[in-house]
Amino acid sequence: MIVLMGIKHSGKTSIGKLLSKTLNLPFQDLDILLEEQFSKERKLNFRELYLKLGEFGFRELETAAITNTLIHKKGILALGGGTIDNPQAIKIAKEADILVFLDVKESILYQRIKKNGFPSFLEKSPEKLFHELFLRRRLLYKDIATITINITDEKSEEILDILIKKLEENQ
Repeated sequence: MIVLMGIKHSGKTSIGKLLSKTLNLPFQDLDILLEEQFSKERKLNFRELYLKLGEFGFRELETAAITNTLIHKKGILALGGGTIDNPQAIKIAKEADILVFLDVKESILYQRIKKNGFPSFLEKSPEKLFHELFLRRRLLYKDIATITINITDEKSEEILDILIKKLEENQ
């Protein structure tokens, strides 16, 4: 199992889909899994699930979804941007064969998040709070990553090429 990790809007889903086609492996996005598995009757997206269940309830669902996915052991899983803050989920994710950290430059991520709307926990002081969150999560991701891909302004296809090379070196 290849697990893609990174801060919100780092390209986990885009790269995961491309990697899936290239390696002919199934791809799953944790945020979509949560929506499909736990909100069918509730009709909530993952943000709404988080708000409704609170952090503890949401993290329990996240851990269960990662556990169910990693049982299959073949494929690609994109974690949610905040999964790194869930110690139980990360403990399970570390059982994957390869943990890839998509390390996108802070200013690029901030602009992507700004363009798509700030999560509620960043609304009061978005730039300062994002900077703190970025530094903290980046250290956590770097600590557990098998492979780190440094990203500035590369296109998805270029990132995919870099990742494929690193996966080949890692075998």
